[in-house]
Amino acid sequence: MQEFQLSEADNGKKLQLQVHDHVVIKLPANPGTGYNWEVQPNNHFNVSHQYKTQADAGVGAGGMDVFELDPQTQVQSGSIKFLYKRAWESGTGKEFSVSYQIQ
Repeated sequence: MQEFQLSEADNGKKLQLQVHDHVVIKLPANPGTGYNWEVQPNNHFNVSHQYKTQADAGVGAGGMDVFELDPQTQVQSGSIKFLYKRAWESGTGKEFSVSYQIQ
């Protein structure tokens, strides 16, 4: 089992994964502004999510959205996309995506 740690700098990265690998994606967020990262539907991964504030952050400061992905099936290729947007606004806002192959 291998663990992959990804950040906003890894946008567009291509991963070669095994079924038992683990992927952690940390994206900066500030839900107090109404913006949230949303993972787009993808049945190749079991996805968990939690928001973490910075320990020394003041009121209104941002934190990190942490997504943990565990591959569920072998696929030749695919991609997973995250959108940073306000739920009540149309449009996509900021995007983060990763392409992958799961063996």
